[in-house]
Amino acid sequence: MEVYRSKPTNVFGGGEMILKGYDNETIADIVEVTPSAVQKWRKKLKEHSDDICCLIRKKGSGSLSKLTDAQKQQLKKMILDGARIYGYPTERWTSKIVAHLIEKTFGITIAPRTVRDLLPTLGLSPQKPVVPSHKHSDKEAVEWATRKWKRLKKNAKNSAFR
Repeated sequence: MEVYRSKPTNVFGGGEMILKGYDNETIADIVEVTPSAVQKWRKKLKEHSDDICCLIRKKGSGSLSKLTDAQKQQLKKMILDGARIYGYPTERWTSKIVAHLIEKTFGITIAPRTVRDLLPTLGLSPQKPVVPSHKHSDKEAVEWATRKWKRLKKNAKNSAFR
């Protein structure tokens, strides 16, 4: 048996090791997968007459987008316009609200989870909304940030616990 000097890290390395007679435990340890994964590779190789190409991972079988490219661009523009324009009580977009907007505008039902996957493809990212304090006025917040926060920061800088 051949000794590997560099560690094979993918399924092909594992497949080659299977074909060279290594046992599942050794392969799993070297390639850093579970022995059951190696057993599945071994079975697949046997079913495909040791053709290592059968171990290539297939692309996800998820369905294609229900929205056309034009609809996606329209949706992006709508999101950037703001939620209030489209009748929502707040400017804060949630995946549920965007899913509702898609259904209302295009007649297409999309799960909120799918919306979360869709937004980055439109160049949009999740944003944490800035929520104003109901306990303090803006003036108090500015004063705290300029005076007390600077003092606390300076004390922490001079502290031995940095």
